[in-house]
Amino acid sequence: MSKSTLLAVCFLLFTTSCAKDYFQVKGFKKIAKTHQTIAVLPVEMIFSGIPPMNVPPEDLIKQAEAESKAFQISLHSQLMRRQTNGKGLKIELQRTSITNKKIEEAMTIEESWEKTPEELAELLQVDAVLKTRVEKKRYFSDLASYGIDVAAKLLSILTKNPLPFLTGREVKKTNDIYSDYRLLDGKTGNVLWSMSFEAEADYKNPANETIDGLNEKAVKRFPYKK
Repeated sequence: MSKSTLLAVCFLLFTTSCAKDYFQVKGFKKIAKTHQTIAVLPVEMIFSGIPPMNVPPEDLIKQAEAESKAFQISLHSQLMRRQTNGKGLKIELQRTSITNKKIEEAMTIEESWEKTPEELAELLQVDAVLKTRVEKKRYFSDLASYGIDVAAKLLSILTKNPLPFLTGREVKKTNDIYSDYRLLDGKTGNVLWSMSFEAEADYKNPANETIDGLNEKAVKRFPYKK
């Protein structure tokens, strides 16, 4: 496929985003044949630029963890949807409420981002974990659609500070959001599947539209298909 054709396909499929990297280990079905349950981990959130002034670090952590859970819930929901639309996944998904309860009994959400897949799989008693990293420029102003409440005062401060600003000039990036998804074996930590892409985001839209749209693209190529 020529470069021009690939770009055209990406435009038609994603409009404002294009897959930049995709991988599935050779012999996936054989490697994963004993897998019964996987866990969707809280998503690691990275915000580009310098943080807003006069916001305590602990409040920024609260916002990051809230968005982490929103992305996690959305990703889990997108995977569950495939199990009900005739294109189901041949794997059991651990409920996010169970995943997060076990993690928060042992550590903070932020600390979980630094743990190895083997450590988390053992803690959660699953065969593999889906680990995601999202880097973006701005905070979302409303996460209520995911049942997540964040202090209105904090959101008001954060969302009125479009990120990033460095010495008055915006950092030049190709797109607003960079997403990296990796399915990792619980015993070896090896990458079994991965996908990453960049996308533009309209922060005027509801948060769920942007978040669900990103995760839907990744789920379309997720393995364990029937």
